[in-house]
Amino acid sequence: MPLHPHHDEDNTAEDLFAALRHAVLDGPGSTPSRVRHAVAAAKVDELNHELRGYVETLRENAWRSTDEQVRELLAVGWSEDQVYELTVAVALGAGGRRVDAGLAALARAETRLAAGAAPAGAVPTQSMPASVQATPVGAPEVRHAAA
Repeated sequence: MPLHPHHDEDNTAEDLFAALRHAVLDGPGSTPSRVRHAVAAAKVDELNHELRGYVETLRENAWRSTDEQVRELLAVGWSEDQVYELTVAVALGAGGRRVDAGLAALARAETRLAAGAAPAGAVPTQSMPASVQATPVGAPEVRHAAA
């Protein structure tokens, strides 16, 4: 499967993500594939103790990761290439879970709308002043000239 969407218009987003996932988790690397899979799947119980904190930090609050955490991994024997590969695997797994959660939320909302129910948390427009009611999607925007 080509990784270049410009050269093959038949690739879907799912195809491209599958190719990326395969390259990151099963492609050549310094880190064993089973460890990359465990990191991406957030199976921290399968990881060495020194790796757990780093993976959990990246998975939940990547912005809190520190140079000190990386230095600690290097000090216990992980190579720079391995830390990089694990970082990418964590990001791939966390990003995939977030995309899946967003798509599931959209599917639930579409199901409710198709059934005629208001989306969860929606405020009935009758209770809002007309001046703040949302314009329906696809409706032309009306602009009023300043007086």
